[in-house]
Amino acid sequence: MLTVTGDLMFHGPMAEYMRANNDPLWGFRPVSAALLEGDVLFGNLETPISRLRRNEPDAPDKYFSPPGTGKALKRLGYNIVNLGHNHIYDFGAEGVETTIRELGEAGLPYIGIGRNADEAARPVIVESPTGLRFGFLGYTTASTALDSKHAYVACFPDLERVAENVANLKSRVGAVVVSCHTGSQYNPYPAPETRALARTAIESGASVFVAHHAHAPQGWERIGGGIAFYCLSDFVAPVQNEQTRRTYFARIHLKGDEVSGHEVVPCYITDDCRTILAEGDLREEIALHIEDISRAIVQGESDDLHFEIARGRFFSQYVRSWIEELRVGGLKAMIRKVRSFRAYHLQLAWRIVAGRLLRGRRKRDRS
Repeated sequence: MLTVTGDLMFHGPMAEYMRANNDPLWGFRPVSAALLEGDVLFGNLETPISRLRRNEPDAPDKYFSPPGTGKALKRLGYNIVNLGHNHIYDFGAEGVETTIRELGEAGLPYIGIGRNADEAARPVIVESPTGLRFGFLGYTTASTALDSKHAYVACFPDLERVAENVANLKSRVGAVVVSCHTGSQYNPYPAPETRALARTAIESGASVFVAHHAHAPQGWERIGGGIAFYCLSDFVAPVQNEQTRRTYFARIHLKGDEVSGHEVVPCYITDDCRTILAEGDLREEIALHIEDISRAIVQGESDDLHFEIARGRFFSQYVRSWIEELRVGGLKAMIRKVRSFRAYHLQLAWRIVAGRLLRGRRKRDRS
């Protein structure tokens, strides 16, 4: 059985609680036993391990994991983590190298980052106690991780490349797991491009697709003999808002390379940054929320719902982030941002323009 969790973030209040209680596993304690019920445990290590605690000049955020995080995650039971995400370079090459070194010393393999894109897309194979070999691949659409000026970069999930990587890995393992850090933050519905990527990965031979970055619990979708989890939200992290408190992890059962069943385990992040198993009405509420989103995905309604929310949050989510990057990183940061535009951004822009034109027409008709 494969267990997958969402983002693991140890900055801010989380780091303070860990330090005050002298417990690197502070946030995990209430759910540690539940996580160990599976054979292989995978998560997204969203914050780089850094000893400097001084972020890069052009990094708008300051997200770090304290030294010792790698050994703590290994001791907890994690078998592999993803590093290809938008915060991996918040502390520059030092942060990446410290992270890689600590994970290596802990015996905890990682995917998603390397000296070049080919190295970043290099698969990692993990064998379960039952003898099933899992092959992991990691990608991201985050421009900060894809910047060629960096000493370490991630790999962009070009559909042809992902299909080829999956097909090549498939012959070497029992089950392929594809991870991608992508999507729109705080949007409960996956972006259409994320769904297209999941379909490509699974139709090419992957058993499981897992996405990160939205910081909101999204749903799941069965695709042939595989399954896609579009975002498991923050799993262990400082509380940001009520939406990010409600999270889950998933247990995935496989028969050969096909998914024979899965279980969604609702969780909740408390005020003191501890992740607990949700119980009673709260458990039912979170489970129903995930079911509703999953139903919209399966019924083909999620794409429009995604853009409707993204369009409404365009200024607060996109424009403000661009302004902040311009303020912190200057014109070069903005140029990199523009170069990272994808078809998704054009779709969003068109929907914003079309929506405004439609509203203008309705106003004229009423007058």
